Amino acid sequence: MISIDGSHGEGGGQVLRTSLGLSAIHGTEIEIGNIRSNRPNPGLRPQHLATLEAFRKITKGRLTGGGIGAMEVRFRPSGIYSGKYEFDIGTAGSTTLMLHALLLPLLFADGPSDIRIRGGTDVPWSPTVDYYGNVTLKALEMMGVRTKLEVLRRGYYPKGGGLVSLHVEPWADRAPLSSAGVGEPSRIFLSSCSAGLGEDVASRQIAGAVGVLNTENTSTSIDRGGFGVGSSLTLWARAGDLPIGFSSLGKKGLLAEEVGSRAASGLLDIIRSGSVDRHLPDQIVPFLSLIGSESILPAPMLTGHLATNLDVINLFGNVPWSYDGKKVIIKGKIKED
Repeated sequence: MISIDGSHGEGGGQVLRTSLGLSAIHGTEIEIGNIRSNRPNPGLRPQHLATLEAFRKITKGRLTGGGIGAMEVRFRPSGIYSGKYEFDIGTAGSTTLMLHALLLPLLFADGPSDIRIRGGTDVPWSPTVDYYGNVTLKALEMMGVRTKLEVLRRGYYPKGGGLVSLHVEPWADRAPLSSAGVGEPSRIFLSSCSAGLGEDVASRQIAGAVGVLNTENTSTSIDRGGFGVGSSLTLWARAGDLPIGFSSLGKKGLLAEEVGSRAASGLLDIIRSGSVDRHLPDQIVPFLSLIGSESILPAPMLTGHLATNLDVINLFGNVPWSYDGKKVIIKGKIKED
């Protein structure tokens, strides 16, 4: 059994999610304590409980502990089983964070799987569903990961109610990121979404972004459906070898045009940096750690999330890595079947 300090490093839900995924893959029992102890509302929240229950189902595992506010939990997997799964977070908890946690082990299941999750799709402190589909999953696609994401209904904070599905194929051909670089994009894509607000909010968000981008090489889409009240704008592009993206959420008192200009400014900063955004590396290093050969990933900084994920990975086996200020080099250890 591996004992994990949930307050280590970034100290949030990421420690729990990464640990569960690697526990399932390696067939290792884990005990996690001090869960989110540094947060204003420490311990497990509804989205974490939903993720724990999902892992229990896909692994037919044993779960000890849990409950709102619980600070420790023990998990023992009994395999990874493909199938059709449906989960309800019950709040506006992030569907993308939960999908990403489940994706890692299901790539090592005995067949394809389909996951359907209800919750928040465009909510604070997590990737929007457009970022996840067009940046995270596209980067993983370069590594041989095969998925299909569908947004059936958007859900905003605080009500949630969104619905997404993800089809996952077993990871047959694992490919390293060996020469990934970031360059000038030929086209920028914008997805503007709103619900429960004025009909012009989504188009005003796009106008605010286009004014900052100052280019005609854009493609736009608008979604005025969804559950609850809220808005978001996500921009993404293929920039050289890798996808990049940035998003901004609407909030009370913030003009729709400002939502757009913030997202556009964020994307332009990424393009000027010649690197990916600071969130992508920590999302994909657990996958890189299981490939079995060296990968090189541009990274503008060694964020708390990235360092924490690298530390958690090494609790399950030695995976040498280094960071030189511009890129992460990780020498993955292939999972033995």
